[in-house]
Amino acid sequence: MKFFYRPATGVAALVLLFLIGCASKGVVPTEAISGAEIAIKSAEGSDAAAYAPLELKIAEDKLNAARAAVEKEEYKKAERLAEEALTDARLAEAKTRSEKARKTAAEIRETLETLRQEIGRGRM
Repeated sequence: MKFFYRPATGVAALVLLFLIGCASKGVVPTEAISGAEIAIKSAEGSDAAAYAPLELKIAEDKLNAARAAVEKEEYKKAERLAEEALTDARLAEAKTRSEKARKTAAEIRETLETLRQEIGRGRM
């Protein structure tokens, strides 16, 4: 069987390759970026700026980098950065909760020690 080259076939192949190339960019990761924004706001609301400032800053920087990647139409990179920002924001919030719990525990220990001393004085 002989194959004949037809110009229309070549053009169709080029169009198909072009469409595949455009599709490989992906889609704008709006859900990932929104999730990261919400997580950062939540971390800020929990006082992460005071207890986990480095982690919060890293999350904000990655979110900004994700937004910049969207502007450059680098959607896969933007999605990865947004997901990393979400994780960093959650880490900042968890670290904040942990530090607050540690402080509360220290205050309770101090109060208990004071009460023990008061009880000890009362027995003498």
